[in-house]
Amino acid sequence: MSWTLFDDSLKNSWDAFIEAHPDGRMVHLSGFKRVIEEVYGFKPFYRAYIEGGVVKAVFPGFFHKSRVYGRKILSQPFSEYGGILLAVGLAPADRGLILDGFCRMADHALRLARFRHLEMRNPVSLGGESADYFVRLPLFKYAVRRLDAPEAMWKSLDSKDRNIIQKARDYGLVFAEEGTEQSLRTIFYPLYLETMRRLGTPPHPLGYFRRLFVHLEGRMKVFSVSFRRVPVAALVAWAVGKTIHVTDMCSDAAAFVLKPNDFAVWEFLCWADERGFEIFDFGPVRYRGQEVFKKKWKMDLRPYSYVYRSLAPDAIKNPFSGGGGIMALAPRIWSGVMPLALGRLVGKFFRREVGL
Repeated sequence: MSWTLFDDSLKNSWDAFIEAHPDGRMVHLSGFKRVIEEVYGFKPFYRAYIEGGVVKAVFPGFFHKSRVYGRKILSQPFSEYGGILLAVGLAPADRGLILDGFCRMADHALRLARFRHLEMRNPVSLGGESADYFVRLPLFKYAVRRLDAPEAMWKSLDSKDRNIIQKARDYGLVFAEEGTEQSLRTIFYPLYLETMRRLGTPPHPLGYFRRLFVHLEGRMKVFSVSFRRVPVAALVAWAVGKTIHVTDMCSDAAAFVLKPNDFAVWEFLCWADERGFEIFDFGPVRYRGQEVFKKKWKMDLRPYSYVYRSLAPDAIKNPFSGGGGIMALAPRIWSGVMPLALGRLVGKFFRREVGL
């Protein structure tokens, strides 16, 4: 019974554990490790707790150095989720034993690397006992719901939202699943770049999404919405176990009058139910506009937190809780003065710095 360094011999059992876990997301899977190593060059800190040859807990993370936010073990970079996953149904004593070992291991790793913090992004697997081991910083909410039959979901929508979807159909919008890596380059990425600039958010390089497609084969789902055969919106989702999780939505501002985002979400919900998924995760709700849009789909809003194991709790910084004006400055730079072509090049370096 011990925490063990991840290697390729654990890949199948690790991924099977994630697939079976209700809180498992694509960033917990072993393929995500390869993507971050190859695209961003981060050094991994992946550990599994093994008992009797059976995985009982996993921790995926990376060593991250930031001039603004300090030196951390980060779980997971460029993601809404991360942190330790504990097997479902563990007795309290077993959970305590695993967490005791994890904290000793984490503290040793931090001291050895001369890092100050271990940061976990919304580790929903941790229960109330986590207060004995970690510092929790509440930030905002995240949106999740159990899927239902399309007829029931349709009836649950407000009449004005049903009318919006029906009008989108009448306009002739077409929703389609895109199954090739080429669709990332020709459909998704141009819309993604435009949306990131509009929102004032530095973009990932195209190579990031292409490596995700390769190393998380079969789990990345790309969808498009077209008007008169021209893509006007795109959506990226991740299939892990019975959960489908949307991480990226992008659209052409010139087509907003057609309501392609509303149409995309509705068609996606029907697609997900038809394929047997049970849980829809719509990710964090950081501001009012997101809350309005996501609540219309009858999402359950739950508390979202970053959780820390820290050698210097008073020095904790993250992009959402202050202590780093770079996050306030970035939107003005990207949406106002940054040329699109230059933003593609600089975005990777900004992302690497903040780990978002």
